[in-house]
Amino acid sequence: MTVLVHDPAYAGWVLGSAHPTQGRRFVNAAELIRALPGVREMRPREATRDELLRMHTSEYVHEVLDQHCCDEWSGQRADLALLASTFVGGTLTALEELLSGRESVAVHLPGGKHHAHASRSYGFCVFGDLAIAADIATERGHRVAIVDIDAHHGDGTQALCAELDGVLTYSVHQYGIFPGTGLEDDESCHVYNEPLPAGSGDVHLLGAVDRFIELARKFAPTIVFVAAGADGHADDPLSQLDYSHDGFRAAGNALYAAFGRLPMLITGAGGYRPDDATPEAWAAFVSGVVSR
Repeated sequence: MTVLVHDPAYAGWVLGSAHPTQGRRFVNAAELIRALPGVREMRPREATRDELLRMHTSEYVHEVLDQHCCDEWSGQRADLALLASTFVGGTLTALEELLSGRESVAVHLPGGKHHAHASRSYGFCVFGDLAIAADIATERGHRVAIVDIDAHHGDGTQALCAELDGVLTYSVHQYGIFPGTGLEDDESCHVYNEPLPAGSGDVHLLGAVDRFIELARKFAPTIVFVAAGADGHADDPLSQLDYSHDGFRAAGNALYAAFGRLPMLITGAGGYRPDDATPEAWAAFVSGVVSR
């Protein structure tokens, strides 16, 4: 079985009328994913302050939760601060379903906020939910392998997880675009990167996924996290990659074929065609995992 963690309130994640990030992408994708076989749905919860403090400074958490301020929006926005916290809580809700053994696959589309750093937001990301989830999972005895196929390097997840024992991070992304990092590996911290040139398509994506599988098998994870960013799709406006829906589906299928006996947490990360390419790419990836 697969659980989809979702709330219609996610549509309110609008950082500006012309901003690339529009919350309706989560609602549109949820509609497609709940139609897949064996999917049940549940609501998220808000993260606790202590959970956020696992990876973020007290000053930064206070700024967002209490002052309702963040560099990602203008002025004081209590509604967006609550959603930012709930995005973490939703990922942790999904994680708990996996750690309890109730489900083998959990999907939380607003998760995968991979640019957030310990004391600041960055790149439309406020809190590092995957790093917080990895910290909790390793504390409970798990080894976590994180694969990030978003078009942009997962710099925040990499930085927050680099010192965690039992966590491997692997990011495949377009070379040279925001945030301009992710050019090298650091094997001592289980940090791996695969920068791809503009124009790279499904063959390159699947080759990178195969490299992750090879590295992860040696690492021997007990749980797999995925940041299934849809902004590598050929129609996305914020990258020059050339992935197709079939490529996303094949990537999901390859990960399931390699790690299908392990619990898998799938998050959405980026994607900036909210009414078509983004939700369709997310649904294609999830279908590659659950429609087997």
